[in-house]
Amino acid sequence: MRVLLCDGHRLLLEALRAALCSAGHEVVGMTTEPAQVADTARRCEPDICLVDVAFADCDGFATVAEIRSTTGSRILVLSARADKETVDAAVAAGADGFLGKFQSLEDILRGLDRVAGGEAFVPDDICIAREPAALAKRVEESTVLRFLTEREREALRRIADGESTKEIARSMDVAYSTARTHVQNVLTKLGVRSRLQAAALAARIGLAEGSERASRKAVVTHVRPGSDRAGRVGGGPPVGSRPERRPA
Repeated sequence: MRVLLCDGHRLLLEALRAALCSAGHEVVGMTTEPAQVADTARRCEPDICLVDVAFADCDGFATVAEIRSTTGSRILVLSARADKETVDAAVAAGADGFLGKFQSLEDILRGLDRVAGGEAFVPDDICIAREPAALAKRVEESTVLRFLTEREREALRRIADGESTKEIARSMDVAYSTARTHVQNVLTKLGVRSRLQAAALAARIGLAEGSERASRKAVVTHVRPGSDRAGRVGGGPPVGSRPERRPA
């Protein structure tokens, strides 16, 4: 893969170049000046730009936005800051992935491979958004979903449709432990604490036709502590049981 590097620290650039070349990638350019990145990207046509957004005298997010609007290169942000505001701003500017400088070289190489391959990538230990209420106010809500894998998006759709983890495993034809991992990754990446919040987010952006129905089911289930699926989205009776009859 052809990579363009931009960071304010020359030593880090040299280390990244050495690591990438050792891994079989081609570094087509390096710069400590973000103002030069878009021009260099247009000239060198890298597959991916690995850029920082923290510069004392320059808006790194504007640099990301310029790369996005003027080139066909993918963009992976590598920053010492990995707080919610920084991640959200990078995503809004057009980044395809986000990594923290505290992460390992292996994480960086994996992130480059996945972003260059067309996937949006943020490691599980970086939360996209911590407050569901804040998410509701953002017009880029659907952008957040770019950071879920296809299987995680399917798991979210099934959460929104009211399926339990066991039902998700059966529907996706995977082991229960795998389905549970998908569900946990969805909650972590969306920055929500429960299936109910995940279903509510899915309903707000119209992810699944049954989202609103599932959210209502989740509320009913949540207030039935005696149920074996209490607190789970789309609680309802266990599979095979008879539905409760409501008085006329």
